[in-house]
Amino acid sequence: MLSKLLKHEFTATWKVPVALDALLIVLGIMAYFVITGIPMVESTGVYILLFALVGIYYIGIIAANIIMQVYIVMRYHKNLYTEEGYLTFTLPVTTNSIINAKVIVGYVWEILSLICTLGSLFIAASGVLNSVDVSSAELQEFANELMSIFGVNDPRFITAMILTVVISPLSSLLALYFSVTVGQLWQKHKILGAVFCYIGLYILNQIIGQVSLFSSGFYGLMGDAATEFDSIFSTIYASMLTTTAIVQGILAVVYYVACIMITKKKINLD
Repeated sequence: MLSKLLKHEFTATWKVPVALDALLIVLGIMAYFVITGIPMVESTGVYILLFALVGIYYIGIIAANIIMQVYIVMRYHKNLYTEEGYLTFTLPVTTNSIINAKVIVGYVWEILSLICTLGSLFIAASGVLNSVDVSSAELQEFANELMSIFGVNDPRFITAMILTVVISPLSSLLALYFSVTVGQLWQKHKILGAVFCYIGLYILNQIIGQVSLFSSGFYGLMGDAATEFDSIFSTIYASMLTTTAIVQGILAVVYYVACIMITKKKINLD
């Protein structure tokens, strides 16, 4: 039955995410041509216009990702905790299956949005490289130095990055779902309750981030002028990413279990 729920969920939701992902790529292409054209412009008015378009690009990137998350979480709220929930929970499926379908589909759209965002930024960055007078040798040297600092070839760094890319979007999605699930417990102003809950989770995540930085030794590295920065930064950075990813994974499990338990035992439909 989960497969049928997934099919229905993908069919019902694909238009907005695909449109937003396409917009991200289009914005990247626009930024590429705008940035490559800036050095050739002599008119002050056109110069200002091009820079304004670059600003619009960055605003568009942020807006597209925010709209994606709002769309996903509002559908979750509407399907489960409004009048539509009466129909949803009369389906011959378990609560686990309903929430699993929401999580899987939302996660897929989050990952695709992340890929398209990175692709858009890569396209725009290509425009920057084409617009400046940098030789391929200089660019390669800079890339090698950057990879050396971050330890890109270190298995620990690769593992940490994979964990971060896989777990962070899932944890972020489940935090939104958890906030909505807690918010629906309010008799009135359920959206406000969800917002307050999410703000609390955001503060918690910031505290966790600072603890991860401290426990990894990052602050100690910044304060020790005698330390060979390049030699140990990659190790510390990988440790920080791994710690954060593990904590986010634990939080994701907590959010997921809480969503199921609250939905099973306490539903306050509009």
